[in-house]
Amino acid sequence: MAQNATTLNDRVKQLSYITGNGTYIELANGAANGFSTFRRHYSHDDVVFYAITDGTNYEIGSGLFKDKDSSSIDSFVVDSISRNPISSSNSDNSKVNFAAGTKEVYNTYPATHAVIMGSGINSSLNVPARHGIAVWDSENILNYFSNLTFKEAGGIGVNQTDPSYGLDLGGASSDYSSRVRASGYYVGDTGVYFLDNTTGSNSTDVGLWYRSSSNYAGGRQFVHFLPNQTNSDTGSNLVLETSGVVNEILKLKPQNAATVFAGPAQNCGSPPCSEDYPTFRILHSGDIPDLSSIYGTTSYVDTTSGNLTAEIDADVLAASGTLDNSISGVQNNLTTHIGTYATDFNTFEVASSGRIDTYLDNASGVLFPISSTQTATISMTAGDLTEYTFNVTGVSTTDNYTVNASPSGVSGGANSFSSKVLIGHGYVSASDTVKLNMYAKDDFSSTPVTFNISVHKT
Repeated sequence: MAQNATTLNDRVKQLSYITGNGTYIELANGAANGFSTFRRHYSHDDVVFYAITDGTNYEIGSGLFKDKDSSSIDSFVVDSISRNPISSSNSDNSKVNFAAGTKEVYNTYPATHAVIMGSGINSSLNVPARHGIAVWDSENILNYFSNLTFKEAGGIGVNQTDPSYGLDLGGASSDYSSRVRASGYYVGDTGVYFLDNTTGSNSTDVGLWYRSSSNYAGGRQFVHFLPNQTNSDTGSNLVLETSGVVNEILKLKPQNAATVFAGPAQNCGSPPCSEDYPTFRILHSGDIPDLSSIYGTTSYVDTTSGNLTAEIDADVLAASGTLDNSISGVQNNLTTHIGTYATDFNTFEVASSGRIDTYLDNASGVLFPISSTQTATISMTAGDLTEYTFNVTGVSTTDNYTVNASPSGVSGGANSFSSKVLIGHGYVSASDTVKLNMYAKDDFSSTPVTFNISVHKT
């Protein structure tokens, strides 16, 4: 039996001689006179309601029955029941600390777990009827209400004595008890059925009118709203098309080249023409208004072009002489400037070459780090913070450096250097000398470790 279920059995009692308030009640072999044993009705690890008393103290609870013949793992030598008190003679309902002597242990039905049919206790607790649904009126008492019904061939009825659906709500439409409210609905093959709003109180319900001149006809809906449609009366079907799915997307249809979307053309003979729905069509001359007040005529363009040509010729002729004079002056100034500053340029070139040499010398330590491979025997105890000294030729205390170090040729694994020791801060402590701070996460026995050390000038 699963440990979330139990059974009650009549006339089950055995004796016990336990003392103290231990974890288990050990049962004596055989049943009390006139009773049966627990093992007759319960299997190993079944849930049992029990009561135990020595005639003065008592304990009522639940526990797991342990069959000594089926408990090789638990190693029980006698049938036993684990103790989990629900109530006891102790004020805090804890396990009783029994003295030596004989105790009776029997199957019981704890009051805290008892289910009581409440009819007759008071006037608010009703006598149940066939097909009625019981509801908890308190933590132990069941009550019955006539407006709740269950039928095997139908379903559950609320204000419906003969339900025909899985959940069938009766009563007046104005009653909230005949309505359903939920955070969402799953609609299967039957869809959702809507009444029409042409007659009765439904005709005034808000939101059921989809046109100002027509009532809602009702019907069954299988998607969360009806798909959009185009219309041949207005010609929207010639311009727009729908995607054909529930979340409708309106699309433009492909049209012939050299057409425009416009209302009726002004070629009806007697403008203005009558209004009509727009279509894609060829543009007519009548569609273009008179724009003579804002554009130039051919004669105006001819006159303007002659004046513009003469003006341009005069400006180019005048500008050419000025440009020749400016070019000659720039040549003379450039020749004079080069001759004057040739000596200064040579002096600057010599001075700059010295500065570049100095920069390259300083930068060599930045661009090309000082590297060294050193071996040291590392021996540390968990929690140690230790400095180890290494010889790195070429470093000095007059410059600033960054020091990087990593173990070489050390394989990973639970006992490796990298799994037990962390390399912390490294620094130049003296000329040709680098120190590394190491922290031991775990004990690391005396072992030679080779380090690759790289020192960068900053």
